[in-house]
Amino acid sequence: MKEFELKVRVKQISMERLLAGYRTLGAAAEACGLCPNYGTVWSCPPGVPEAERYLKPFSGCFLIGVQVSYPEQLRKETASAKEVQAVRDRTYERIKKQLFLTLLELEKQVPGGVCLGAGRCILCSRCERKEGKPCRFPKLRRYSVTAFGLDFARMAEELLDMKLLWSLEGLPEYDVAVAALCYQ
Repeated sequence: MKEFELKVRVKQISMERLLAGYRTLGAAAEACGLCPNYGTVWSCPPGVPEAERYLKPFSGCFLIGVQVSYPEQLRKETASAKEVQAVRDRTYERIKKQLFLTLLELEKQVPGGVCLGAGRCILCSRCERKEGKPCRFPKLRRYSVTAFGLDFARMAEELLDMKLLWSLEGLPEYDVAVAALCYQ
């Protein structure tokens, strides 16, 4: 049985439109505060640069959405939280890391390009921030799309036609990751 299928979508958007239409300061800050990564990884709040200052130099970006779909049989067989996490580690988390590493390579092709990751940084298995230490790879550290208050769910649905699904029990039909490659 195939463990997952991928769907990838890319949308180019101006930085002006992205910040004006998809930045939700209050709701994003509240959501970040509830995240288990809050204050534990260098790519996420608190302590990320101010969005306007960091993103304004860019004229636009390519949003990249990746949908990792799970077959029905796998979803039926994956019941416990531990099993769900094991499947996601083998699939969704691996795909997010591949996406991030690919975007780091693409940055080299785009003068002044910088990528934004899909969620927390995944370069290290354990971030040094938890120990109060500086980032091991400060030149490779990139911030998450959501760290700047960008409404990841609305962007995914409206710009990439990838509606987020949530599952309180078991594996959802699919997971979605959204990253970006910003350019000047």
